[in-house]
Amino acid sequence: MRKSLQRLFTIPNFAAFGFLVLTVATAGHYGFFGDELYYLECSKHLAFGYVDHPPLIAILTFISRTIFGETIIGLRFISGLFGAFTVFFTTKIAGEIGGGKYSQALAALTICFGLAFPALSSFFSMNPVDIMLCTLFTLMFLKTIRAPSPKKWITLGIISGFGLLNKYTFLVLGFSLLVSLIITKKWHILKSPWIYLSGLIGLLMFLPHILWEINNGWPTLEFMQNATEYKNLSLSPFAFLSQIIIGLNPFTFPIWLSGLGFLLFSRKIKDYRFLGWTAAIFILIYMLQNSKFYYVVPIFPLLLSSGAVAVEQFLIMFHTGVPKLAVLTILIISGCVLMPLAVPILPVDQLVKYSKTLGLQNELRMEKGESIALPLHFAYRFGWKELVDTVADAYYNLPQEQRKKCAILASWYGIAGAIDHYGQKYKLPDAICPRNNYWIWGTHDYSGEVVLAVGYNSHTLKKYFNSVKQAASFTHQYAYNQIIYLCRKPKKTLKQMWPELKVFI
Repeated sequence: MRKSLQRLFTIPNFAAFGFLVLTVATAGHYGFFGDELYYLECSKHLAFGYVDHPPLIAILTFISRTIFGETIIGLRFISGLFGAFTVFFTTKIAGEIGGGKYSQALAALTICFGLAFPALSSFFSMNPVDIMLCTLFTLMFLKTIRAPSPKKWITLGIISGFGLLNKYTFLVLGFSLLVSLIITKKWHILKSPWIYLSGLIGLLMFLPHILWEINNGWPTLEFMQNATEYKNLSLSPFAFLSQIIIGLNPFTFPIWLSGLGFLLFSRKIKDYRFLGWTAAIFILIYMLQNSKFYYVVPIFPLLLSSGAVAVEQFLIMFHTGVPKLAVLTILIISGCVLMPLAVPILPVDQLVKYSKTLGLQNELRMEKGESIALPLHFAYRFGWKELVDTVADAYYNLPQEQRKKCAILASWYGIAGAIDHYGQKYKLPDAICPRNNYWIWGTHDYSGEVVLAVGYNSHTLKKYFNSVKQAASFTHQYAYNQIIYLCRKPKKTLKQMWPELKVFI
C-alpha cells in the first residue's frame, strides 16, 4: 500500500495534475480566444478537412460541445488535459533514456515552467494536442526500437495518423526522423518492414483529408503560402532562436541545449543519437520556412527530458543534494515570475504594467500588424461579447423589413465565430465570412441587398456597394477597434462578390 502511494505521490504526477489545475482555474479569465469561437463553428460543420487545419480539432470541439456545451471551461479542460499528458510522457522519455527520479522530476517541471507549454494549453487549439502526440510518438518510438514488436509498430502508426489529422507537424517530424536514421546509419531499423507498415497506417488514416484537399483544390497549400508571405513576421535565425529561448523560459535554455548536446555527442546514449539529429533537422526546417517559433515546441519535450538526464548525470559528480535542489528552485522561481506572461493570472491592466516592467512585451511578436499592448495569445481574448453587442444594436436599429434581408459580413473568422456564438442571445442571423473555411460555407443565399459589414474599411466596401454608411463603432482598450458599416445598393450579388472577397490566410 505504501509503495503504491509513493508511486502515486511523485513530483512528476503532482506536476501533471498541477498543470491541469492551473489551466482550468484560469480558464475563465480574459474570455474566449478568437480561434476557439471559430472551432465551435467548425464543429457544427464536420468534414474531413478545413482550409486552415485537418479535422481532428473540429471533432474534439464537437466532443467538448456535446459534453460541456459551448463553454470556455469545457474547451480548456481538454487543452489542459493534453498538456498534463505531455508532462507525464516527458518524464517517461527521461526514464527511457536512463534518467532517475531527479531527472524525471526536472523534466516534468521544465514543461510546467517552460512558458510556451502552459501558454499554448491556456486556450484550446491544435497546439497542445500536437505537442502531446509528438511527445507520445517519441516515447513510443524509443520503446519500439528497444524492444520491437508488431503491436508497438502498429501503435506508432495510429499515433502518427492522429497526429496528421491534427496538424501537419507530423510530416516534418517523420521526414526529420527518416533523415536522422539515414545519417546515423540505423540500417536495422530502416530495413524492417514494420517501420514502413507503421507509416502506411498513418497515411491511410490521413487519406480522407488528402482526398478532401484534392476535391477542394488544395486550399491549405494556398493558406500556408499566404500566411508565410503576408501574415507571419520574417525573422532572422537569431531572432527565431531568441523567441524560442524567451518563449520556453530563458532558464530552461541550458537544460534543452544540454539535451541536444547530450543526444548528439554522449557515448552513454549513442544508440539514441538519431534523436538529436531529428530535433536539429526539425528546428532547422521551421526556421528556414519563416514559421512562428511555437511550431517547433513539439520537439522540446524530447530535448528537455534528455537535458534533464544530462543535468542529473553532471550533478551526480557533486555528491550532494544542494546543486540539484538549486536547479529545481531556480526553475520554479523563474517560472512563477514569468507565468503571468503565459497564463491569464493577473487582471489585464496589471498584466500590461507587469510585462512592461519585465521588458518583454514586444519580444514574442509573431504577426504583421500585431497589437503591442498584449501578446497575441492574450490579445485575441478581449472584446468579443462587447463587439457582438454593438453589432446587435446596429442590426435592431434597421427597419424590420431590412432586417429580414440583412446579412452580417465579417472580415475575419474570429469575428464571425463571435457573432455566431454570442449572437444566439440576440437571435442574430449566422455570420458570413470570406476568410478560410467560412468562405467554403458560403453566403447563406443572401442577396447582398442589405449588409452589415464588420472588420472592413470603407474603401474596400465601396468597391462592391454604392451606399456605404457607418452604422456603429466599437472601441475597446485591449481589442481591435471596429467600425460597423451599413452597405446597400450592391454593384453585384453577394454570390458574385464571393470569389473576389476570398481570403485564405
